[in-house]
Amino acid sequence: MQLISRAEAAEWFGKVLPALANLLLQLPTLLESHYQNADYILGKYGFKTSLRLLGSQEAGMVFLSQNNIDVAFQELVGALLAYAFFYLFPATNRGANYLRTINFDELLASLYEGYSQKQESKLKCIVHYFKRICSCMPVGLLSFERKVLPQDRHPLFKSYPEADFWSKSVLPLCTFEVNSVGFIEEQSADALEVDFANKYIGGGALHRGCLQEEIRFMINPELIAGMLFLPSVADNEAIEVICAERFCDYKGYASSFRFAGDHADKRHFDSFGRRITRIVAIDALCSPGMKQYALKYLLRYVAGDHADKRRLDSFGRRNTRIIAIDALCWPGMKQYALKCLLQYVKFALEQVECTENSSSS
Repeated sequence: MQLISRAEAAEWFGKVLPALANLLLQLPTLLESHYQNADYILGKYGFKTSLRLLGSQEAGMVFLSQNNIDVAFQELVGALLAYAFFYLFPATNRGANYLRTINFDELLASLYEGYSQKQESKLKCIVHYFKRICSCMPVGLLSFERKVLPQDRHPLFKSYPEADFWSKSVLPLCTFEVNSVGFIEEQSADALEVDFANKYIGGGALHRGCLQEEIRFMINPELIAGMLFLPSVADNEAIEVICAERFCDYKGYASSFRFAGDHADKRHFDSFGRRITRIVAIDALCSPGMKQYALKYLLRYVAGDHADKRRLDSFGRRNTRIIAIDALCWPGMKQYALKCLLQYVKFALEQVECTENSSSS
């Protein structure tokens, strides 16, 4: 079985692999620089943004970059992924901390233990990412944020919604547009891209999974870095990732997924130096069947990414008005009308709050 041509092998072993080895050697310096500078953007507002474990029910943000916003080369992200590619992260106690594996050993082993073309294509996406960053390191600031809706009521903050919150609401519904064609990652830059995810961010990306979430982690490999420090997502939590660059084109889905070459991501950057790609991961019910109609699960669904988006508005982040939704995210959940209705209600509220915030500022 020949996975790559002789020319590709010569490039990989002659250029890319030595560059990755050099990147690994830089990791201690990159981490030192990161911890010296990570809090410079929001530190004056009291927000910590350095690399750390963002545990369950711990709202917080991590910025991954080097030096300052003018020289925000994503070498640190590349070095972390190279570290995982060579299986160098300790694997012990990750399960105890509700973290999935981050090393690439199982993805690599899958080529020889039950080979499939989708697994080969997943690895091709990763290899292509490493080729790209070794020839030209991308520029930008990558942020991961755990958003938490408190279970306790508080007059000044959003909290986990109860049934009365929705049934007694008198807010008007907003304009709702449905697109029957296109891909979630190809929507306009001001779209909030919802990833109906595994409770462990990344799902089976580094294993044998190849659905919506896993595909996104392959074509935007920088997302994998979040698997290092983001434990499983609870019902009242969501993970928002901003600036993950897309490196690969693809075709197909699940078993038909295939790597289709290079992708040039031309999205613009925000005032923090982050590429304007906003992905929110929420935990989807696994093959829910009829139980999804129970009140408990209806509330769980609308609460998933109804996290407080106003917290950083004063720092210049624009409220999102266009929402990208993938109704085909989970083969066992075919009740598209129910999903659309719940999304409609939830984001109508967000639209009204965005308008009120804009009017009051």
